Amino acid sequence: MTETETRARIFAAADEMFMQHGYSKVTMEEIASGLGISKKTLYRFFPNKRELLRELMTERQSEFMEHIEVIWKREDLDFVGKFRSTLDFVGERSSKMNKFQDVQKIAPDIWKEIHDFKKEKIFQRVRRLFEAGFETGIFRSDIDRDIVLLVYTHAVESIVNPEALSELPCTAGQAFEAISKIIFEGILTEEGRSKYIFHDAAATTAR
Repeated sequence: MTETETRARIFAAADEMFMQHGYSKVTMEEIASGLGISKKTLYRFFPNKRELLRELMTERQSEFMEHIEVIWKREDLDFVGKFRSTLDFVGERSSKMNKFQDVQKIAPDIWKEIHDFKKEKIFQRVRRLFEAGFETGIFRSDIDRDIVLLVYTHAVESIVNPEALSELPCTAGQAFEAISKIIFEGILTEEGRSKYIFHDAAATTAR
């Protein structure tokens, strides 16, 4: 087995264990044992758990951006299909990243790197998607695009996290799907939407 393959196995095992048990509760010895390798071999690749986490996050971030590029090169999807696939993937990855919540207290510098990546890469990508949606006429032109993006990103950040989810009878994926459904499909039925528009027009005229 090559060193690249061994590193990939270590990343996969650490990723799974960190998400299942939390970063703070997993030891290097447990990771080595789970892989069937010695601690000496593990330490040859990573001097400590902190460095393993940092390199794991860098690897996952790179994979994230590559996956987004693959979605947008797909010729079998129109804009809406690419948009939906991208948001679904962002939601899935965001919910997984939030399982590393204990990193915020134990390794605040690495947590900041994770947060900066979400802010500078993920949400900037989402912003470009929204911009394209407005430019191509997929989204309504009478709605402020900055407010739509702000509502969406804040909803995801506020709800798809361990603390908020503990008060909801659903998983992170289900919460993300509900947020997307509300923002992009609304909560009104066709009949309700017609009545809402009618009352909105009446209120505008009365002014």
